[in-house]
Amino acid sequence: KKWRILIFDIPESMRQVRDLLRLKIKHFGFYRLQESVWIFPYDIEKEFKEFSRLCNKKFEGDLRFLTTEYISFDFDLKKRFHLPR
Repeated sequence: KKWRILIFDIPESMRQVRDLLRLKIKHFGFYRLQESVWIFPYDIEKEFKEFSRLCNKKFEGDLRFLTTEYISFDFDLKKRFHLPR
C-alpha cells in the first residue's frame, strides 16, 4: 500500500546507461509522472541495485528511490495499476 517513486538525473556523458535505465523502467511497468520521475506500486529497489551492478555503475545521487503512502489525486494511478481505490 505504498508508492515507490524513482527519480534520476544521469548526465549526458552517460547517455548509454541512461537509455538502458529508461528501458529497464519501462520493462518493469513504471508510469512516468514527469520527465525523470517514475512511479510504481511495488517494491523493486533490489532489482535496480542489480541493474547498477550489471552496468558497473554506482548511481549514488544519480538515481534515488522514495517511498510514500500518500499521493494526492492518485485515482488515475490506482486505475493504471489496477489497484483498489
